[in-house]
Amino acid sequence: MIKAIAVDIDGTLTDMNRVLCPESLLAIKRLFVPVILSTGNTHCFSRTVSVILGTPRIFIAENGGVLSYSEDELEILADQQVCEDAFLRLSEEFILKKYDSSRHKYRFTDVILERNFDLGALVRRADELGLPVDIVDTAFAVHIKDRRVNKGTGLTRIAQHLNLDPMDFAAIGDSMSDRPMFEVAGFRASVGNGRPGLKEISDYVAKKDFGAGFAEIVDYMIEEEMLSDSL
Repeated sequence: MIKAIAVDIDGTLTDMNRVLCPESLLAIKRLFVPVILSTGNTHCFSRTVSVILGTPRIFIAENGGVLSYSEDELEILADQQVCEDAFLRLSEEFILKKYDSSRHKYRFTDVILERNFDLGALVRRADELGLPVDIVDTAFAVHIKDRRVNKGTGLTRIAQHLNLDPMDFAAIGDSMSDRPMFEVAGFRASVGNGRPGLKEISDYVAKKDFGAGFAEIVDYMIEEEMLSDSL
């Protein structure tokens, strides 16, 4: 039985313009298991979304780099300096520019890039240089992140905090940054707009996109009696 849900925000609960889909809110309101947000967004953004959605102040931010356990307790697990050093090294060979947005000033653990480079070439070069980072494309942003953490390591620690096993979770998302939490969760589902690589390891793939797809997944879990505490 699924005892909690870990869900991505952008592209899963929102559309491509990052606007919250009404279907997402209605689906969350049907659930009585904890809904844990799991996102590449900042801690302050994630907290605000959790307030709006009525989900717990327990969430995964910055792709596992920052975990929130309560209103007043957070844990920073990644080293932003590792990402800054990688950015400087790669900037010697690629024309890279950090994403210019005031909200990114509140990031604790990673570096966000503008899309003005060959992503595949950058990833290959980072690997050749042995840089201790992952370069993750979420379709909304490109992150240079500390390789030691991801949404999977974040979900594992959140599960421990809740006295659960990661296998007690359903993981729902749309991008390859969600794959690490799919690899540890007990049930994995992609919205219709999900990346092919994520759909391949999903137990269920929604026919609908974005928030409507999330609502479809919730309906499926309820119909299959996977969520015993759901309406």
